Amino acid sequence: MPRAQRRWDVIEIHAERGLTYAFFAICCFALSAFIFKFRGEGSLIPFATLVIVIGVGFLGWAIYKAIEIKKTMRHGVICPLCDFENELISAPTGDFVCSNCQRMVPIENGTPIDVAQVKCGYCGELNYFSEKTEFLICEVCNHQIPIDTEASRKSTGKKVAQSFIVTSDDNVYEFILVAHGHKTEELIDVLQHMLALNRNQVKQMLNELPVTLLTGITRRKAEMLQAQLAMHEAATEFRPMTQSRA
Repeated sequence: MPRAQRRWDVIEIHAERGLTYAFFAICCFALSAFIFKFRGEGSLIPFATLVIVIGVGFLGWAIYKAIEIKKTMRHGVICPLCDFENELISAPTGDFVCSNCQRMVPIENGTPIDVAQVKCGYCGELNYFSEKTEFLICEVCNHQIPIDTEASRKSTGKKVAQSFIVTSDDNVYEFILVAHGHKTEELIDVLQHMLALNRNQVKQMLNELPVTLLTGITRRKAEMLQAQLAMHEAATEFRPMTQSRA
């Protein structure tokens, strides 16, 4: 897929080449003038003529590049993330990086598509995502923000982020592992570190799902752990301790 070409990048390329051709043309004309001035018996006249012809050719290419600059089309595309207008030479056929915010602009059928925001539960930074986003990494802390669950897609028809926004909550929770995917070895390593257990103990826990991993933790910590384990294909949930006893 061809990348989006920025108008000023194309103009700069044409200008650089045009100036190069113009420089060579001037050099050719200067050399031919020198030969004509000090031609002696005239034996170098044919060579000087050839140099002039080459100079005219370079001058022609320089003029052609100047015309190309004038003919360069302008197609404005507004970045949905920062509202900056990017100047391209044609409608984009794929995603491209915004010149202002340096974020990827999602494109579909030549036009930008809507973006949404989600707050990172680790650092609180707002991040952007769209229907085309496969993996969402926080721009500040580099943690992955889980997006797009099957249930949310069926209920809303759109991709949504599993927002784990920090909220004011004085309750304590129990953190439960419900299921896991194919990344078993990675998950075992993470749980070993998280729970300070040996490998065999973690394996036994994975065979007894659902299993409570931690109790008496804050909502913020539960959300952070949930996001961390989601990166390793683990499904978790957390419940208030009062609710779990009922």
